[in-house]
Order: sequence, then structure tokens, then C-alpha cells
Amino acid sequence: MLKVQKAWLVTFMKTGDDKAILSAIAEIPASTAKDRDALSLSLSFALDDRDWPQAKQLLEQLEGDEIGGEGDGNFGYATVPVPAGCYSILLSRLQGDNPEGVPSFAEAREQLNQKVQASPGNALLLSALDLVDALLTRKEEAIKEARHATEMLPISKDAMDGPGVLANLAVVYAWTNESDLAFEQLAVLTKTPHGVYYGQLKAGQLWTPIREDPRFEKLLAELAPKE
Repeated sequence: MLKVQKAWLVTFMKTGDDKAILSAIAEIPASTAKDRDALSLSLSFALDDRDWPQAKQLLEQLEGDEIGGEGDGNFGYATVPVPAGCYSILLSRLQGDNPEGVPSFAEAREQLNQKVQASPGNALLLSALDLVDALLTRKEEAIKEARHATEMLPISKDAMDGPGVLANLAVVYAWTNESDLAFEQLAVLTKTPHGVYYGQLKAGQLWTPIREDPRFEKLLAELAPKE
């Protein structure tokens, strides 16, 4: 897992090339590959690569009772475990499906909401919920929650987790047709230590709604590794 972490946090974040991390993941022993850390990370890269069959297979494993049915902090930019069903919502949206009226999605959202209600001061959980609400086209709730999460945990208060909460606000804006506001936040994040990295922008499917915007290409060019 140390090799995986190095490939992820160094090589991938810098270049957006996932070959090294996928190779490292493939070398993980079968017993370890089934734990929550490895599964949720593998799922994140399957989604980024738009490998839908692989993503669905990993989701089935993640939902297994033996690991508690939660991902381990790779949903969005707020590093907090969420119900596996949240990844199903993201998968559905990336495939272009309409999320409204799907009982399992509503159930996953409620499971996460209960976690938020049980920990009212946890900005990371609220930040995950706002992302789910954006994916479920609950625009007003998503934006309200996302803004509140950034007020609860601003970068000035927490330089490690604060940027992730702000990045989720940008993602919420992207999925709720507020691209101007999304780019306002990204302009801050690209100049913030531990904000958003080139690899995350280049490969991350969370930015799908604004990826074709010329401003997105400009940001990528600004963050691209220099020769």
C-alpha cells in the first residue's frame, strides 16, 4: 500500500497518468486488495477511466458486509468515508442517467444524511452530502450545504482539509450549472497549497460538466508540469 500511496500522491497528482498506480494496485496481494482502502481507491480510478464494468464490479465488492459498505474517503475531495451507494449515484451521473426517483439513491443519500445529523460539526461529512445532493439535482440544498461546509472549515482554519471542502464547493457549482462560480473557486484552489493538483483536474471525472469549457483547458495549462 505504501507503493500505491507513492504512485497516487506523487506520480498521479503531478502528471495525471494513472499507469503507475494501476500497476501498483495490481501487485497488491489478493487479501489486501479486498480491503476498503484498496477497493475504494481502485473504484475511484475505474470511474476516472470511465471503465464502467470494472466500476460496477468494485461497487459490488465495496457494498459487501465484510467491509461495512462504505468507501474510505475517496468520494469527492473531502476525505471522509461515505456509504457505497454514493459512488453508485456518481457512476449513474457519469453514464448520463437521470438520478431522480431511484430508491437506492434516495436510501444512500439518507444514510449519509443520518451521519451528518449525528455529527453536526463535521464539515467533511456535510461536504460529502452537498456533493451527493448536487449529483441528485438538488441544487439549492447542495449549494447551501457546500457554502456552509466551507464556513465551518475554511482554509484559514485547516490548511489540510479546508482545501478539500472548498474543492467540493467548486464541484457542486460545476454540477449545478454554475460554471462561473466553479471557476472562481478553482482559481483560488490552483494557487492554494494542497488545493487541487494537475492530475486531479486532468483525470478527475468530477469535473465532467465543465471539462469542455475553454477556461478548464487554461487551468490545465497553468498547472501542467514544467519541463
